[in-house]
Amino acid sequence: MTQSRNIMWFDPLLRAKTTELAHSVQCLRDALLLRETDSGARKRARKEADKEKFGLAVEALACNLILLSAIKSGPKLAVPRSHGFLWRGDGGANPVYGQHFLSAIDGLASLGLIEEEQRGYRLSDKMRVPSLIRPSAALAEHLPLAPPDWRSVKQMDDRALIILKEGKDDDGRAATVAFRETANTRQLAGQMRRINEFLRSADIEVTGQNTGLSLGKDGQVIAPYRRSLRRIFNNADWKQGGRLAGGFWMGMERSERFERIRIDGERIADVDYRQLFPRLAYVRAGKPQLEGDIYDVAGDGSGRNGWKTLMNALLFADGPLRNWPEGTLQQFSLGHETPGRHWDASRAPSAYRSFVRDRARLSIDAHRERYVDRDNRPSGEPRGHRPAAP
Repeated sequence: MTQSRNIMWFDPLLRAKTTELAHSVQCLRDALLLRETDSGARKRARKEADKEKFGLAVEALACNLILLSAIKSGPKLAVPRSHGFLWRGDGGANPVYGQHFLSAIDGLASLGLIEEEQRGYRLSDKMRVPSLIRPSAALAEHLPLAPPDWRSVKQMDDRALIILKEGKDDDGRAATVAFRETANTRQLAGQMRRINEFLRSADIEVTGQNTGLSLGKDGQVIAPYRRSLRRIFNNADWKQGGRLAGGFWMGMERSERFERIRIDGERIADVDYRQLFPRLAYVRAGKPQLEGDIYDVAGDGSGRNGWKTLMNALLFADGPLRNWPEGTLQQFSLGHETPGRHWDASRAPSAYRSFVRDRARLSIDAHRERYVDRDNRPSGEPRGHRPAAP
């Protein structure tokens, strides 16, 4: 999907934290159900189970709209409408989603409580334009929006505490893998459950939020209630990846995290191992460590983020890269002059080859036995990316 710094992506895990907000949501749900009946939008009254699902969708939408109203930059809320997303066939769809979710959006719009800024559409397999909504002034008659009481909102734990993904395809996307529950997956999920229980009771705050909230790089609100985590494993292997995801601090700029986050009222500090993975590769290869910043290939800091992404993609790929890792090529300034080399689009692939030769070959050679079968041929179809030919 397209990304924008002024779009907030809908979070289906948001719920009412206070009894006051829960009561307001209940009244809003009843108003929408009455509208359905009076307008003839439904031929039959909803069954109790349908009412519960409808109420869940209304509650999640209401909480998202409250947070949206508290964000100083005035973003729009991106809501999913596509059939493939709302009715996922892998059993992983959130119970908020379904026809009741679309009915709740349509009901809010019909009562004039939200404005639909745009309907989403797909430009290509890689480019999609999201559906956008925003609250109208009339919504303040139903929800605490003047001022927005964002502290009355909480986030539930995701049902999927551990996620297993396939290797990335040529477009850099990795599909979710359905897995069978085992003793190992129960242990991993149990660990995440205990971590989330601890985080829920931890004294974590973000300064500077009395005047309003802000959006993170991930299009989610920077707010301390967002602390429910999950682990994501890669390449259909429980031994690969396993990084945590979902915390509000992950969408903050690095400098902003140290400036604004407080734990038990105190500022935070960070212990960081610089260039950890390439340095581990040098250890494994039995070679002496390089001086300075390994990722600063150009010597002047230019393109450092690109080299970092490229080298780590090489270290974790199962074979030759098919394409440039997503967002990497843009990190190299076209036409930027560096010592002894003029960088432009035509030279980027040769710069990549030089980088592989001078920096990454040691680690790749050290792993060669892992990637070659008994007949000394590449074992299986390699996952990952391969740079385009010069």
